Formats: sequence, C-alpha cells, structure tokens
Amino acid sequence: MIPLRFAAGYIKGIIYIYLWYSSILFGYAGLFCPILPLIFLSNRLYRNATDFLFTFWQMYPTALLDLLFNCKVQVTGDEINADESSLLVMNHRTRTDWNFLWPAVYQATTGKGRFNHPTKFVLKDEIRHIPGVGWIMQLSCFLYIKRNWALDKIKLSCMIDYFCDSKHKFSLLIFPEGTDLTADTKRNSDKYADKHGLQKYDYVLHPRTTGFSFLAERLIRKRALDALYDITIIYCDNVPQNETLILRGQFPKEIKIHFTRYPVASLPDGEEELKLFLEKRWLEKERNIREFYATHQFLHGKRVRRDQRLELYVALVFWTALPYLVVYLLYATSVLRHIVFYHTVFLLLVNAFFGGFQNFEIAIFNSKRKMSRFISSRI
Repeated sequence: MIPLRFAAGYIKGIIYIYLWYSSILFGYAGLFCPILPLIFLSNRLYRNATDFLFTFWQMYPTALLDLLFNCKVQVTGDEINADESSLLVMNHRTRTDWNFLWPAVYQATTGKGRFNHPTKFVLKDEIRHIPGVGWIMQLSCFLYIKRNWALDKIKLSCMIDYFCDSKHKFSLLIFPEGTDLTADTKRNSDKYADKHGLQKYDYVLHPRTTGFSFLAERLIRKRALDALYDITIIYCDNVPQNETLILRGQFPKEIKIHFTRYPVASLPDGEEELKLFLEKRWLEKERNIREFYATHQFLHGKRVRRDQRLELYVALVFWTALPYLVVYLLYATSVLRHIVFYHTVFLLLVNAFFGGFQNFEIAIFNSKRKMSRFISSRI
C-alpha cells in the first residue's frame, strides 16, 4: 500500500505541475507573443492587454487547487479594491507560497477592474531567465531585484515612476523577509535579533525594512498609493516547503490567509517611521500565528469568498485546452511559428541588453514621451 500511495502522490503532483507549466508556456506562445506589436502603438494598450491575460491566468491555479486537488484556501479580512493601487506585504512561509496566494487574491479582489488587475511580485533577478515563467512575468511588468541596494534602488524608482506616469493601477506584492522560513533562515533571523536586541521569532523571520520603506514612501510621496494590505498565511496541515513536496502531491488540505487593509491616510510619514510600522506588523504576525497553533483560532474578520464557480470552470477549460490548440496551430501554420520564434529571439536579446523586457517597456514609454514633447515644441 505504501508504494501505491507514493505513486499516487507523484502522479497527482506531476499532473498539477504539467497543467500549471504548460498553461504558462503555451500561453506565452499563443497569447503573449502575438500581441507584442501593441507596445509600439501604445504602452497603455499593451499593459491592459497583458494585465487582462495574466489576471485571467491567475484564475487557473485557483481552479486547479479548488476544483481538482481539494486544496481549500480560506480568506478572511478586508477585500482588495481593484480600482485602487495597493502595496501587499506577506510573510514568506514556504517557497511555494505564490501557488496559494493567487487563489487568495482572486477571492479577495473586488471592483470594476478586477478582471484587469494582476498581482505583481518583487522577485529575485534570476527568475526572469526561467523559460515561460520568467518570460511571462517580464512581459507582465514584474519587478526584479539583484539584492544590491545601490542598483535595486534605481530599478525600483524607474518602475514606480513608470507606473505612476502611465497612471497604471496595480497591486504590488513584496516578501519583506526576503526568503522563506527554514531552519537556516531562522538561525540567521535569530542572529539579527541578538545583534539588535530584538525578540526572537518562531513563525516568521525579521523583515528587511529598507526596500519596503523606500517603495512605500515613494508611492505615498507621488500620491500613487491608495492602501497597504498586510497578509498573513498559515498552513493548517501539510507545509509544502519546496517544489519537491508539490511534485510528490503533498498539497495542504487547508490554508488560511488574512488580509488587513491600511488606508494610505493611516500610514506614517517618512522611511524610518514606515520601517517601525512594518516591524510592528511582523510582531503581530508572530503573536497571531503562535495563537493559532495553540488554540486553532485565527484572526477575526468576515469570510471572503467569491462564489463565481462558472468563472473558475471557464478558466479551467480554457487554460487546460490552450496548450493543445497552440500545438495544433504551431503545426498547421507557419505564421505562428515565425511569430513565436522571432518574439523569443527578441525577448532573449532584450533580456541580455536591457536587463529584462520590463526595462525595455519603460524605455519605449520614455522615448515616446520625449518624442511627443519634441513635436509639441516644434508646433
């Protein structure tokens, strides 16, 4: 029985990863590649198109986990208004957190713009090179950092300025801890606590406050932030620490995720004050998670549940069928083959010389603005 159970687990995990990755890879080929010319016509039009595609894709992991893999993500607290720009901060419990964050964001997001409001992440720079996944995230204007503050500060400034100047609405997620909670990272966090005379944590890591305070302060100063959401994630049973456990089919049966909204008017002024604000939120997280494991009672707040099952079934059918449709079109027509080939070559060149498509997108936007100003000055 034990070998059969392990085999069943691996089959389950392989199916999930296959469906998940194939939807991204062939979504890139069949949907993202053909719309590239839009960026030369209008950055806003291109951003709206890619945001819609990525928002629609975010429903797919939600559908897979909820409808096929019996993994329930229970969301409580405040809803995300898709007609606002928001900053999301969350504890990074495992390397696979983002699998379960997308269902939570799907449930929590409301407003007229919810079908065109993807959650963008601040990620390690190496991720942009991953075929399919990294490429899609570049095209969707995710933020990449090198863990070199002198360079990252410039990159983050350029990206935030682009979002603000283009009047782009967004939700931007950062993991202030910088890495997931493991025995090694906890030891490093404890050393930091000893060095600075802080309390040692068992369920979270001490946050890195520099990047958060810089982003939040800049957004507030440019009047481009409507709210901050503090997100706490708890795995009630299995903890999928890394991708290997997902491959083995060891999905948690229930995850609890709580959203707490802080309107921009309630946030402190200045980077130092924002650092203290974040440290207080993490102290609260430690207490709340500790209390949950002691009492099995989580944070109070209304249950957020979007009972739009039809949406999830549409996403499930569309993204599951898409790879086979794209394979057929690649085989049947040379047009799509050429589009995908030249787009990929172009993307690899941009990745090498611009540090990612997101930087190229900003350069195109700034060039158009300079051209517009030049023409206006000549009239």
